[in-house]
Amino acid sequence: MRNLRPATALAALLALASCAYPTPYVPATTPGGEGYSETQIEANRFRVSFKGNTVTPRETVENFLLYRAAELTLKSGNDYFVIANAQTDRDVSYRWDEPAYYGHFGWWGPRWRHGFIGGAGYGGGYGYSRPINEFSAQADILVYKGRKPANNPNAYDAREVVNRLGPYVQAASTPDAAPRSPGY
Repeated sequence: MRNLRPATALAALLALASCAYPTPYVPATTPGGEGYSETQIEANRFRVSFKGNTVTPRETVENFLLYRAAELTLKSGNDYFVIANAQTDRDVSYRWDEPAYYGHFGWWGPRWRHGFIGGAGYGGGYGYSRPINEFSAQADILVYKGRKPANNPNAYDAREVVNRLGPYVQAASTPDAAPRSPGY
């Protein structure tokens, strides 16, 4: 087997690292981990949350939260839920990207300073910082039997939420498909 040149190996590694997928609709495996989780607070009150990774859009996080609230409502034998309290948080971190520039007999790049090839050299470049967002959403919901009150904008029919968001949730949870907004 042939040895890969360092530049080829680096390019392959970068291509592999850039294949990140949005968080699928799955239960969180650790407290505060990516995915959905819920806690029953009272007989008809739950705290539901969904945390996405750095490539999961805010809309996806919020849709997955609503979908989980609807699933939980139906699983508990109820028909509709009311959102008592909800919030979406954005955690922002910054990544410093510093491109490499080459000059006469030398180079300059990330974490390197000056490299000399056969004598004096120069090089330089400008780096930049880019934000990396990570969204998480949390809601306290109350679950009820019967028909959803028409005059409460915070009330959701659980079956209708599952029917409308279900295809979107399933499509967004497969690594081959990019999340698409529900068509309504």
